[in-house]
Amino acid sequence: MNDHTRQAQANLQTGHALLLLASLAWLSFFGPTPSKGQAVATYHDRADRALQSFMLKFWRGDQQYVRQQFPDNGALTGYWTYANAWDAVLDGVERTGGEQYVGLIETFYLGQDERGWWAGYYDDECWMTLALMRAYDLTGNAKYLTQAQALYGDIMGGWDTTCCGAIKGGVWWDRGHTQKATAANAGAALAGARLYERTGVSSYLNFSQQVYSFWYSNMVNFSSFQVCDHINTDGTKVWWKFSYNEGLMIGAACALERVTGNSAYRTNADNFARFMIQNEVVSTFLGLVLSDGSNSGCGGDCHEFKGPAFRYLSLLYASGSQVPKYYSALKGSADSIWTNARNANAMLFSVDWLGPPQGVVDQAQDNAACAALSRFAQIYGGYPGSGIPLNQYEAENATLHHVQLEALKGNFSAWGYVTGWNGDNQWVEFGINCAVAGSHTLGFRYSAGAGDAVRCVSVNGVDLAPGQRFPATPAWTNYSTATMACNLPAGRSTVRISYDSSQNSSNGLNLDNLIVAGDPMPQIQITDLQLTARGSLHLAWTATAGQTYRVQYSVGLTNEGWNDLGVPVTASNATASVQDPTPVDQKRFYRIVSP
Repeated sequence: MNDHTRQAQANLQTGHALLLLASLAWLSFFGPTPSKGQAVATYHDRADRALQSFMLKFWRGDQQYVRQQFPDNGALTGYWTYANAWDAVLDGVERTGGEQYVGLIETFYLGQDERGWWAGYYDDECWMTLALMRAYDLTGNAKYLTQAQALYGDIMGGWDTTCCGAIKGGVWWDRGHTQKATAANAGAALAGARLYERTGVSSYLNFSQQVYSFWYSNMVNFSSFQVCDHINTDGTKVWWKFSYNEGLMIGAACALERVTGNSAYRTNADNFARFMIQNEVVSTFLGLVLSDGSNSGCGGDCHEFKGPAFRYLSLLYASGSQVPKYYSALKGSADSIWTNARNANAMLFSVDWLGPPQGVVDQAQDNAACAALSRFAQIYGGYPGSGIPLNQYEAENATLHHVQLEALKGNFSAWGYVTGWNGDNQWVEFGINCAVAGSHTLGFRYSAGAGDAVRCVSVNGVDLAPGQRFPATPAWTNYSTATMACNLPAGRSTVRISYDSSQNSSNGLNLDNLIVAGDPMPQIQITDLQLTARGSLHLAWTATAGQTYRVQYSVGLTNEGWNDLGVPVTASNATASVQDPTPVDQKRFYRIVSP
C-alpha cells in the first residue's frame, strides 16, 4: 500500500491503522472468484493510464469542452458523446474512490452548462441525464440531480401515441419525429428508474415502466432476445445489430429490478445479455471480445456503442448474474483493448477492440475503451491507491475552468499539470479537507518559465492573496513552490487560483499541485464492529467530515486481492459506517482506505 493510504485496525508493529479482521471471525463471502492472471494493480494502472491520456489529448481548455478527434481537426465533439466522455471520467472517480479525477466532475458540468442542456435528440438527453445522476451520486451536489430532473421532464414530453404504423407508442428519437429508437426508449426507462431511486417521485417510475413495457413488448425478438434498433414512422422495424441496444435494455431491466424487486426484470436482462454474448462478440485466445464491426465497418456513432454495452453488461455481472461467459466477454474485451486495440506510442484505442491500432482516433471510441478498462478493473479488484499523499492535491484532478492540461515539461507530479492560462475568467479550484481548524500552509508547486507570474488566490470564496506572486523559474522544466499561511475550518474547503487582470494578474503559469500543511497525521479507529440481528456486519470508524473512505474486503491475506464493498462513503461528521450483508458462515477480512 502507498504512503497516503489509511487502513483500520491498529497495526501491532507500527501503531498505524492497517488491517481489520471482523471480530476475528471468518466472514468471507461471495462464492468462487473467476481465475485471475494479471495483478489487480495492473488493471487499475491500465485504466488510469488510458483515462489520463484521454484527458491530456481530448480536453480543450479554451472551449471548456472535449475535442472531436486526435490529432486535432479543430472540431468539438457532440452532445451525446460528451455525455459519454463525462461518464468515462465518472467511472474513474468511482473506481478510485475519489482519489483521482474528482474535480473533473464539475469541470465537465461547467462545459455543458456554458452551451445549454437541451438537445435535438431525446436519446442524447437520456445519456446526459444518466451522467448527471452519477455526478450527484459521487458528490452529493444537488444541482446535478436538479438538472437531471429538468432534462428528464423534457424526455417525458417525447412520449407519443400517434405513431408508428400499427405500433403506437414510445418516445421519439428526435424533435423532428423521424423515428423511435432503442437509445431513446431504453435510455428513458433506465434514467426514469434511477431518478425514482434517488428522488422517490413516483411519476418517474411510472414512466420508466410504461416505456420499458412498450418497448419490450413490441421491439424485442422473443426467440433470440435481440432488441430492434428503431422503428420508422411507417411502422417498419429496423433490426440493426448494435451492442448498445441490448446493453441499454440490460441497464434498464437491472434498474427496474432494483427499485421494484421484480425478478422478471433480471430474467429479461440475462436474456438480452445472452444475445449479446452469442451474437455481438468475437471469440479469441483472450476470451470473448465485444464487436460492432471493424475499424472501417463501424463508422460514425458506432464508435461509441461498445462503451454502454460493456458498462451495463458489467453492471449485470457485478450485481449478481455471475455467468462465466459474461466474465469472459468483460475480461476478454478489456484484455484485447489493451493488447490489440491500443496504440502504445500515443495511448489511444481503435474502434475495433480486436485492432489494429489507429493513428487518428475520435474521442467517442477512446472514451468507450476508457470506460471498459475502468469498469473491468473495478470488477477485478479494489483500487490499490494512487500514491498521492493525503495532503497533496493535483491540479490536473481539480476543477478546471478554461485552462489546458499538459504532461510534457520537467519532473511534474502524478499525471500532468495545468497550463494555457493567461486571461481573465480562467481558474483552477481545489477541493481540500482539513482534519482540524486553525493555521495551515498552502504550498503551490509551479513553473514560470516566462518570468514572474501573478495570480489571485481565494479560499472559500474570500480573497486570501489577490496579487500572489509566483517568482520566475529558470525554465518551464524547473519547478518551485510558493507558500502562504491561512486559517482553514475543519472539513471541506475550496482553494481557487485564478487569473484576474483587475488584480494585476500577469504572465504564464504551469500549476502542478497544492500541498496543504498543518493537519496532524490522521488515525482511523474502529468505534463499532458487530453482527446485527439480521446477520449483517455493522462497521463504524472515526472520520473527517467531508472525507471519502472506501471499505474493502478480501478472502485472504496473500494473493486474493482487495475488493470495494459497495460505493465510497463520504463522512458527514466525525464518524462513518457501513453495513455488509455478508452471510455469517463465510469469511472476510476488511480494511478502510482513505485517499
